[in-house]
Amino acid sequence: MLSITTDSFAGYGLHHAFELAKKAGLDGIEVVIRRNDLDTQNPTYLKQLSEQYELPIVALSIPAGLAMNEDKAKRAIDLAKKIETPLVSLSAPEVFSVQYKKWIIDELPKLQKKYDLPIAIVNPPAESIFGLVPKYAFNDPYELKKFENLVFDTSNVSTRSEPLLELYSIFRPKIRQIHLANAQHEMKHTLLANGTVPLESFLIHLARDKFNGILTLKLNPKSLGVGSEARVLESIESCKKFVERYFPGENK
Repeated sequence: MLSITTDSFAGYGLHHAFELAKKAGLDGIEVVIRRNDLDTQNPTYLKQLSEQYELPIVALSIPAGLAMNEDKAKRAIDLAKKIETPLVSLSAPEVFSVQYKKWIIDELPKLQKKYDLPIAIVNPPAESIFGLVPKYAFNDPYELKKFENLVFDTSNVSTRSEPLLELYSIFRPKIRQIHLANAQHEMKHTLLANGTVPLESFLIHLARDKFNGILTLKLNPKSLGVGSEARVLESIESCKKFVERYFPGENK
């Protein structure tokens, strides 16, 4: 089952994102909550789109910059329950967001247990502030591994010194979803065949490992070709063929 994030279509409306995902022959979609986009927070509308296009919402994502607290988390969990999505994901906070980091460490496990819903942390890129301090919290793989549920972003790994498969093996028991994308020079989340991340060997390893979590394309809208529907569909088709070649049976 191959899905895609709504942020991959940034610049298009939510309805158009569902429409293009369906036209491209994808199997599901991940909805990214946006503070100023009320459609991403409307369960009735999201369920309507999911049913209209026969695309399950495979995850609900809370991006960096949308700091959570218990009230916001409850609203996100309530939304996830109403749209019947199996996973909520959080981007790692910036390193100086001390209170938010503490909230994640202290409160996230309690919320998961209380509401019986996996809430996963996305592995952050290894960016730094003035080359001295990591930009994001949970930059240490062994600190991140302490969480019960993780989303593994392959493009973010491109900024790190550790090999892709080494990090995957560290996180493997906790990975509920993979954000699949490449990276090229300074641009992250490029098309699967365009970049330096060894996705061919990674997908072969996933197949051998019998990975059965959620596999989701998370692509830079510029790489995807947003602005030209024909190019968007062509780009997604190339990604589907790439996955089918190295992870046989995933998109059959």
